[in-house]
Amino acid sequence: MDDINIPISIGSLNFKNPFYVSSGPSTKTVRQLKRIEETGWAAASIKLSIDPAPYINRKPRYGYFDNYKALGFTAEKRLDMAEGLKLIEDAKKELNDLLLFANISYAGENERDIQGWVNMAKQFEAAGADAIELNMCCPNMSFNVEISSANKERTVKKSGASMSSNPELIAEIVKEIKKTLGIPLFVKLSPEGGQIALTAKTIYAAGADAVGGTGNRLGIPPINIDNPSKSIIELQEEISMKCFSGAWLKPLALRDTYEIRKENGSGPFIMATGGIFNWQDAAEMILCGANLVGICTATLLNGYDIVRPMINGLKSYMDAKGYSHPKEFCGMLVSGIKTAQKLTIYEGYAEIIKGGCGEKCGLCKRICCSFAPEHVKPDTIAINKDLCTGCGICSYRCPIKNIRMVKAKV
Repeated sequence: MDDINIPISIGSLNFKNPFYVSSGPSTKTVRQLKRIEETGWAAASIKLSIDPAPYINRKPRYGYFDNYKALGFTAEKRLDMAEGLKLIEDAKKELNDLLLFANISYAGENERDIQGWVNMAKQFEAAGADAIELNMCCPNMSFNVEISSANKERTVKKSGASMSSNPELIAEIVKEIKKTLGIPLFVKLSPEGGQIALTAKTIYAAGADAVGGTGNRLGIPPINIDNPSKSIIELQEEISMKCFSGAWLKPLALRDTYEIRKENGSGPFIMATGGIFNWQDAAEMILCGANLVGICTATLLNGYDIVRPMINGLKSYMDAKGYSHPKEFCGMLVSGIKTAQKLTIYEGYAEIIKGGCGEKCGLCKRICCSFAPEHVKPDTIAINKDLCTGCGICSYRCPIKNIRMVKAKV
């Protein structure tokens, strides 16, 4: 198994590599978990388990919007506590070395019923979970109700992202669970609550072994402008907000990881999820501060086999850069990211790489007045360097990549 080994340790847990399947539709059955182990993943966070029985629990309805590179879902089936416990117990009988996180959320009538969280954590530990992952992230539960109804229909039962804006309460929950828990405790936060890095700081101080964010955001799906109130999701009538994930989220997820690492230093462990589809995405997450990399949407769209190319690609990257372990470049970008006033901005201009334009599209002249005016024939490209601001848009938009940016001579 050396080909999938990039060992990572968090507390008492030893991961064979940094990759785990994060909680979602691809971690809800023993069959799925066995396949996850067979394909080389280090761990899996099982489908969210809620106690008492999930109060918003509808048959899943998904949509994939290729032009957005986004997966959106309206409804989702969660596990009740008995189902979650059975999944852990049954899976542990058939798995060899796959680590299992119990992704849990307590949803009692009183959000300050901390003992409810403690009881859940203890029962999942007894069932065989290797770590407890507190779900303070899912926006498709009470948070969705609050946002979609403009706060007029607030659900009494707070859970998921509704709790991410209350770091003091999460810290209380973490402290009480840690008093009795013998396995690591992870907390998964939502960026929807704001100040994710400061929230993480409070939770680390309370004793959490690792903290992470989820890239998921609530949003309005594509709209049928001829029938705006009709959902474009198959087998769904009305339009609704959706929880969006997918490749488009990576810049936001990188930011969350970077901010948590910057605020909390090099010591704490960070789990990063959101928009990861290949080894390059994973490397970027590690550079921004991630220790573990969680992937869900990519497994839904492409299957579990994506992990081997990710592991091999990451190992090749490390070999090429002379790294023996991911910790050697974990968070490397944190000190390198500069604020706007500290950036080095060069004077310069756009330059045609070679004469003539094979596409004859004239796009560059339409988007920038520093190019030749419209009366010049399409296959003649000229740039007025005195008018060019050096913004670079034309170099990105040119379909044949025939424009480059050049530093001005000093």
